Parts: sequence; structure tokens; C-alpha cells
Amino acid sequence: MKKLYSGIAVFALLTVIFFGVTAGGPFLQMIAGPQTAAADQSFEQMEGKYITYEVTRPVVSFAEEYYSGDPGRVSKVAYVTYDETRQAFLKIVTSERKSGKLDDLLRAVNRSEELKAQWGDEQAEAERPVPVSGSLTAIAEEGVVQTILEAMGSGDSFSIPEMNALAMGQKNWYVLEEDGISGIKVTNLWICAVAAGVALFAALLCLLFLCRKKDVAAGGYGSAWERLLEKQRVWLEPWCAQGCRRRVWQGFLFLAGAPAVMAALGIAVGADMISILTCHLPIGLAAGELCALMLAAGGGVFVPDKIIRILNKNMQRLALPQAEQEALAEELLETDAQWSVFEKGKEEIYYGILGERFWAVFSGRGILTVMDSRRLERMETVTVSGQIRVGKVRTHYHYYSIRAFYRDSPRKKDCDVLVNFNAENTAEEFMALARRRLGERAEEVIQEG
Repeated sequence: MKKLYSGIAVFALLTVIFFGVTAGGPFLQMIAGPQTAAADQSFEQMEGKYITYEVTRPVVSFAEEYYSGDPGRVSKVAYVTYDETRQAFLKIVTSERKSGKLDDLLRAVNRSEELKAQWGDEQAEAERPVPVSGSLTAIAEEGVVQTILEAMGSGDSFSIPEMNALAMGQKNWYVLEEDGISGIKVTNLWICAVAAGVALFAALLCLLFLCRKKDVAAGGYGSAWERLLEKQRVWLEPWCAQGCRRRVWQGFLFLAGAPAVMAALGIAVGADMISILTCHLPIGLAAGELCALMLAAGGGVFVPDKIIRILNKNMQRLALPQAEQEALAEELLETDAQWSVFEKGKEEIYYGILGERFWAVFSGRGILTVMDSRRLERMETVTVSGQIRVGKVRTHYHYYSIRAFYRDSPRKKDCDVLVNFNAENTAEEFMALARRRLGERAEEVIQEG
């Protein structure tokens, strides 16, 4: 799995660098908080800075953006406000949901003197400036400026001729989009930060794995049992190598596929390029890295040394006398391959071998099943199927069990030994070999399920 861990580490570090370049500066500005727009600074001097600007004299509002799935519904509203101190106009953009205060201010400051007098003390409260925080950006497109001038000259505008003349002569126009820094939404900056954090975490985990020391297998397999375990590498190692290659391929597929799918989703919903790069793409990158990490971690099951250690532990749990364990191993080492069964799957593998007395089934998950044919009283094959339901998801299972019962066993209901295979022909092959080994006893011991 070193190839997958190395790939994740490189991919994750590139992700951190990418978000550091694209969103690092705006994110640091957001963490530091907005600066208050100083009265002695021009818009040109504040360009690119994250500021809080107090809107005092909006003159017109118009729809800035509509929802992609609902062209008749406004998602963003633009306001043109007059800055008396700087003798200039500024475009303010905010979401439709947050436009209430600016709408109230627009109506309040543009009331007639007679109406203002009628409002009395409430008028001063209604004219209270509305603070808007965001990044000040220059407007480069002539079409955007033309839209502003047309809105100021429309019937819905409260702009007076002197203001229109001043706007026509304004050379540099700026826009302040609320909750946006350098064109990136604050929520998207947090998404980028989380994605970068996930990438950094993934890179560190992978580097720790790559730097850890490997366990050195002990040499000198003196006992028969140790030699029998070592012999299982013949089928374990090719299966483990194939499983690792499959996990590596799936991991790289997640690394590339998840970001591609999320980017395509952003394009499908009509998101702009900045939103795709700072929202959809980071979600896809984080998801791909986490999925690849889980696959890499799960690849630990495809390690022959680890499987052999588990098989050895499971033999110790059987608590067989040392002499009997060695006798079992000696017999199975001398047993010819014609007395073996083999079942290979993507996630599991079984190797069974039937000696004259002892029968054993080794599993790729480290499960070891040992059967003493001399003690057999009854054997049967059972087909097991059903489903497991987790919420609304149903998972079906189907496998074949060989149940063995010993003579004079204290068990009353459960069998003494249970062997499971996923394929019916493997179970049938095992039972056919068992019949041959049992000879005349087969009719008495083996019962048709």
C-alpha cells in the first residue's frame, strides 16, 4: 500500500498548497477581522482590503443576480450609495435575505422633508448608517458601470440630476460585496480551510505510515506448525498482492473522481468559477482523500505476515495439546494437494486441506478451523441466506455452512465445528473429499442437508 499512501500524501500536500495560494490570503484577512473604513482614505487606497463600510445614502437598488433554478427569484441585490465625504458612488451587493436594513435606509433617507418631519424622532433612528463588511474590488467591466448609470437614471432611483452628473464623470468604480473577501464568500473560505485541514491531516498520516519501521519476520521455522503456516504463503501472497493493487486503483479513482464529480455538479447548477474552486472542488477533494485513506487503512488486511500471525493466535485459542498440534501439522504437511479445496474471492479466500485424521480450513481473514475426523458423529451442509437492514439499506447475504458434531460432545444444540464457504461448489468439493476420507463411515456420518 506504499504506492497509495505516497499518492495520497503528494495529492494532499498539493491540495494544501493550492488552497494556500487561492484562499490563504482572504482567509487570514477574515480571521483578523475587517478594518473600519477610514474617512481620510479613498476607495483606491482601500482596494483589496477587508473593510467595514457604513452606508449612509443609498439612491437606488436593483437585482444583481437570480437563482439559477428560478430565474424570477432574486438571490442578490445591488445598491448604489453616495459617499458625501469622498464625493463618489459605491456599489454595494448583499444577499436578498439580508437586504431588509438597506431597503429601510433607502426609503428613509430619500423621504421628502415633509415626511421626515412627520416621522419625528423615529427618522433619526431610520437614517442610522448600515455597516457592511466585505472586500473592496475595482469594477473593470464597462457593462457593469453602464448598468449602474442606467439604474440611477431610472424612475425607481432617488438620484438627483447633480448626482447623475457626478456619476457620469466618475472614472473609478468599486463594489463591496457583503460577506465576501476578494470575491470569495466567507462560508466558502471556511470550506477551503476545512478541506486544507483534512488534506494536511491525511498527508501527516500517510507520512507517518511511510516512515514507520516494518516488523521483521522471525526466521528459523523449526516446528511443524510453523512450517505449515509458512507454507500458506504460496496462496496468501498472490491474493494479498492482488487485493493491494485493487485498493490502490480504487484509492486513486476516489482521489481523482470525487473532485471531478463535485466540479461537474457545480457546473450543472450554474455556479461561477470562483464558487466551484472554493466550494464544490474542496468538498470533492476532502471526500476523495478521506475515502482513499479508508481504502489504504483497509488494505492492512492484505498483509501475509499479519494473516499468519492471526492464524497462529487462533490455533493457540483452540488449546490443542502441543503433541496433537504438531501431529496435525505433520500430517497436513505430508498431505497431497489432491486433498485440498480452494476458493478465491476479492475480499476473502479459503484454503482447506483434509489429512487422514485432521482437516483444516485457512481463511484470508486469519480464521482457522480444525476438524478431527475420528471424533465425527455427524456432518451436514446448510445453506444460509437472509438480509441485514440498516435504516433503509438492505444487504443480502448467502453462504454455505458445513456443520460437524463430535461424539460425546457436551454441546446439545450448536455444532462443534463450523466451516463456511461462499461458493456452493467449494462446499460440495469439501464434502466429496470428506466422503473419500471417511470411507465406509461416510454413509453414517454425512447427512444430506
